[in-house]
Amino acid sequence: MIAYKLFRIRNNKLYPLYVLANEEVPMHTWLEAHHGEITNNGKVKSKLGELAYRPGWHCSERPVAVHIGEKKNKDDVLPSYRPNDQVWCEVEIDDSINYQELADKQGKSPRDKCLKCIPENGFYYYKTNPNMFGTWIIAGNIKINRILNDDEVHQINESYHDNVFDLPRK
Repeated sequence: MIAYKLFRIRNNKLYPLYVLANEEVPMHTWLEAHHGEITNNGKVKSKLGELAYRPGWHCSERPVAVHIGEKKNKDDVLPSYRPNDQVWCEVEIDDSINYQELADKQGKSPRDKCLKCIPENGFYYYKTNPNMFGTWIIAGNIKINRILNDDEVHQINESYHDNVFDLPRK
């Protein structure tokens, strides 16, 4: 399955945005997801601080993440811009196993209905943030096909004819 993932780019190398943010991720090879360091309260360490433990590659069906980015003003609820060090990549997801039914059975509330393990050779959908557009595809394995430029991101989103676009560059 083709999907899209945000990465940080530094010196023409790709890195995850938050968890394991200093580990370079190569292109054109299948990559297994790894979880970051787990804290005493069951969360995962990240560049942002502690995050809920939802292991796997977080990807999307289209290159839109209006809840991730840079804020124009500190008090803004949502980001206004896509930072220059963030790029969208087209990725392939190993979709051999659909874990959705198992993920839906987890937890007592919709916010808990995710796997607490990496979905090996598969994926499931999960909405991690109420401010996000759509849901993440949480996958166990991805292959990064290519880095998209801003025009390609815009064209992909324009093809949906629903007037939903990713954040603009500053």
